[in-house]
Amino acid sequence: MIREEEVEAVVDLSLNELVNHLAGGDYDAGPNRGSAALEKGIPTILVPGNIDFLGAGPIKETEKRFPGRTYHIHNAAITAVRTEKKELERVAQVMAQKCNTAKGPFSILLPLGGFSAFDCKGGPFHDSEGPEFFGKVLKKHLNPGTSLHLLPYHINDPGFVDAIIENLEQLLKMKFKPNERR
Repeated sequence: MIREEEVEAVVDLSLNELVNHLAGGDYDAGPNRGSAALEKGIPTILVPGNIDFLGAGPIKETEKRFPGRTYHIHNAAITAVRTEKKELERVAQVMAQKCNTAKGPFSILLPLGGFSAFDCKGGPFHDSEGPEFFGKVLKKHLNPGTSLHLLPYHINDPGFVDAIIENLEQLLKMKFKPNERR
């Protein structure tokens, strides 16, 4: 849709399909997930939401495909599987590759308090170190000066929503020159 339509800006809050693509989950949108707006030069806010899990089928099947992992049974047909550090690392690398070739302005907002409703205090996938680990790997692979904001919020916190809106307003005011790096 983004490639065919005139879009003023994109706020991409969930990169779960990218995790599924890289880690063998059931909800794989292919290798181009998250690329269209960046390639087209559309102002973009990227949030690595829902990268703490990948989707799979019924629990019995999921336990065979992803043995020894942490699971959350969403319903009889869908089981969420907690991502491992190596998978978060790979997502960060691929996300950086996509961003490093962007043709327009973008910002990455990273919620250090958790990536999803499952990744909160008391949640089945809570990992207080996961977002910071992901941020370090991402920063290592991003071009210098990239707009990366490590924010002390959970993805569902009102303060995180405010940060998204503020960053989007700033992006819409920017004029990007193709050879410039952020």
